[in-house]
Amino acid sequence: MQSTSEILKTLNILYAEDDESTRKNTIKTLSLFAGHVFEANNGVDALRMFQKKNIHIVILDYVIPFIDGYAVALEIRKTDPDIPIIITSSFTEKDKLLSVIGFNLVSYLKKPLQFNDLMESLKQSVERLNHKGKLKIALSEEIVYDSIRKQLLIKGTEEPLTKNEYLFLEILLAKRSMLVMTEYIEECIYEGSVAPNTLRNMVYRLRKKLPLDLIVTIKEIGYMLKPL
Repeated sequence: MQSTSEILKTLNILYAEDDESTRKNTIKTLSLFAGHVFEANNGVDALRMFQKKNIHIVILDYVIPFIDGYAVALEIRKTDPDIPIIITSSFTEKDKLLSVIGFNLVSYLKKPLQFNDLMESLKQSVERLNHKGKLKIALSEEIVYDSIRKQLLIKGTEEPLTKNEYLFLEILLAKRSMLVMTEYIEECIYEGSVAPNTLRNMVYRLRKKLPLDLIVTIKEIGYMLKPL
């Protein structure tokens, strides 16, 4: 079994904090352990980032502009009841603590953040992801996606994926049973304009590794992952 530090290296963290000095210093620490850290300095950008990227752990300051950490956590919980959320704050007022109890937080950390407290929260986050089955995800009765190793397990046999293939699969998994628009997928994977058949050809190659009906194509509109 992989260690917590090895698993963290495969995960994406969303960190929202409006104080630039605090944000930059904390990102330096998080980047030592996480696969990638996506940063936001306000609640609107944090929500947009969460919706666009494949996020595994969310760290929110309670007081951020436009939409505060409480409201961001509330919106996230509407779509994902299990993703680990950590709230940070310079305050420890009872009403703030009580307001976020229902969000099933990993922790509520007082600023300035202490290294040991942050690391313990990340450790608990990994344990929660593992417990909730977020690290190995069933695509069908015989196929599992290993999000740590970025590969398929087909009847126990490992099937490697290219970076674009696993990014595509993770986008569909994040919105399972929902239609995901082609333009959105292309923006997430290729981050800009792309030749007309690039995505289609990649999906064609991925389908060779999966049952033909697992990825549903809505012609000229988008794709969706068949529900279990």
